[in-house]
Amino acid sequence: MHVDEHVTVPLALGDAWDFVWQVDLLAGCVPGCTGVKMIEQGKHYTGRVADRVGPYRVEMDLDVTVQESTAPEMIRVLVSGQDRKMGTTQRMDLTVRLVELGPAQTRLDIGAEVEILGKIAALGQFVVKRKVTDVIKKFGENLRLACTEVKRVG
Repeated sequence: MHVDEHVTVPLALGDAWDFVWQVDLLAGCVPGCTGVKMIEQGKHYTGRVADRVGPYRVEMDLDVTVQESTAPEMIRVLVSGQDRKMGTTQRMDLTVRLVELGPAQTRLDIGAEVEILGKIAALGQFVVKRKVTDVIKKFGENLRLACTEVKRVG
């Protein structure tokens, strides 16, 4: 399934690009993220997320690999993970494009191709797509708020 979200942040393009690479801050924007670890800076990370999908509690160990990046315009990452207890796997190809709107305003165009298999998928395409869309939307909101805070403090 494909999900798109567009987020405008109050940062110049270069500052928004720098924010994207502050992995701890960015991970804090991911709903349910309970931890992130750098394996190789700018290339490979692991993380853990926990959330509810319908009646199920899902806890996924994630592997995040940067597939491509073009400063300061685009980053594409592959996120894969699984919840062994639930027998659920996920794969997400996430692309973020940064577009300068003005000297202190950047739009992040987030596009995600998501595949979820296992017990969660049995809830049906509609339920899973709604949950994925909600998570991406909340990530965008959290990102906007975090960037606003960075601008205020900086």
